[in-house]
Amino acid sequence: MLVAESVEYPISVRLPGYVVKKIDELVKKKEFRSRSDFIKYAVTLTLGQMMIEEARELGRSLTPEEIKREAEEARKKLLAGEFEDEEGEVSEILEEIEKEYRKLKGARK
Repeated sequence: MLVAESVEYPISVRLPGYVVKKIDELVKKKEFRSRSDFIKYAVTLTLGQMMIEEARELGRSLTPEEIKREAEEARKKLLAGEFEDEEGEVSEILEEIEKEYRKLKGARK
């Protein structure tokens, strides 16, 4: 099963004062538990957006022939039963992501 790495690594980040002030306002409003939680959330969100854009770029680079070939290969695997039932694993990963999101988001549930 694929599980996100839970080891945390400390890093130092320098931010402009106005950014820190805005983060502190969010913490004060209990949107996040701490500056660190906000930064983890912001970095995770940004990385996700970058990964989505990367996937879109890859999709745009495929030719219609390549798409057809990939679809046919997937259909053959599906008919041959070569795909494992991944619903349980996907559900677990989505639950883990939701739990982490709530933790990073802070006190509001």
